[in-house]
Amino acid sequence: MSKIKFVLLGLVCIGIVGYACKKEPVNSQLFVERYLTGTDFTRWPIQSYVRLELKNTDTLVKDSIDLPVDTAVFNTNLKFIKGVDTIGFSIDETGDHITFSTQPDSTWIIEYLRPSTFKLVHERKETIGTEVTTYKIEQVFKK
Repeated sequence: MSKIKFVLLGLVCIGIVGYACKKEPVNSQLFVERYLTGTDFTRWPIQSYVRLELKNTDTLVKDSIDLPVDTAVFNTNLKFIKGVDTIGFSIDETGDHITFSTQPDSTWIIEYLRPSTFKLVHERKETIGTEVTTYKIEQVFKK
């Protein structure tokens, strides 16, 4: 009888831990803005920059670019500052995309947000005949 109690207690504990660790989707514009901006002095070092070029399902180019120590700042005035460049940005209502005010506008997908890391992905597709070429840039920012 005591083994059944321990098994039942163990299953309940696993269920509680599983529920507590449930992944919550990011769906709030305000949450994402506050996460990125933090204070005016919140700096995001760029951890990695990867450029991919895919033709149909084959990878043609996969470049990981070694960047010098470079940081980006998303300030509370909705400005993105990297080096000497300052660009405005906006986040959509769902908090899934960030659009930079460049010519033409550049929309990036916020792939994930973690306590000290987030990833932005930009994707563009070209179709020529039956071949689809996908150009993808991935940047990981880490505090």
